[in-house]
Amino acid sequence: MTASLSLWRAATAAGLALGLFIPEASLAGQRSWSPDGPDRPGETDAISAAGQLTAWVLETADNQGLPFLIIDKINAEVSAFDREGRLLGTAPVLLGLARGDISPAGIGDRPLSAIEPGERITPAGRFMASMGENLGGKSILWIDYDAALSLHPVINTRATDRRLQRLASATAEDNRISYGCINVPGKFYDEIVEPAFSGTMVVVYILPEDQSLSDVFFLAGGISQSAEDEVEPPLGVTALSSEAH
Repeated sequence: MTASLSLWRAATAAGLALGLFIPEASLAGQRSWSPDGPDRPGETDAISAAGQLTAWVLETADNQGLPFLIIDKINAEVSAFDREGRLLGTAPVLLGLARGDISPAGIGDRPLSAIEPGERITPAGRFMASMGENLGGKSILWIDYDAALSLHPVINTRATDRRLQRLASATAEDNRISYGCINVPGKFYDEIVEPAFSGTMVVVYILPEDQSLSDVFFLAGGISQSAEDEVEPPLGVTALSSEAH
């Protein structure tokens, strides 16, 4: 886990313990950088899986000149990059309740009430994503339409889920709560995701937690495993459901 995110989580956790309301925080200000700064993509920490994948994406141009997201499930973090590979911001995320890298077959055709806890997986892979709306008219980043997988601002309609508190906690261990969709802080979505990714396709890389990076992404010649048969969703596609994920 990055040091800045650890410090942010610790600070927000302390605030919650004192009874302070800490809504939808973002690391955009802390983690933004310029190409002239010390945090160039080539200097990414090669020890982390996210760092390895970021370096590989930039070296092979696997993002095909498009902006991209890297979602680290183990550390419950998302990093957003522009089409040149410049880091736009980083934030904590909420993920599917169950661990695993493959969505159950037909998961996108089922109502949420029919999805068992062990099936609530955020799948790993490379996805072509685009901005859209759910049936309630709210903005989402549609990652895999067939699997009903999207990234959206954190949903806080069920108090027992404690989603804001989970985002603010100092650990990634309690960030598993959704049906598979990726929940991000509202400020991160409003200030980074929506303005940076509107009107364009976005490549989303979701790191595995059971499989290796090579199993999921790397092929000889610098082509992503899941890029071979990828199908791009239409821009502005509307979600099948407005239920909380």
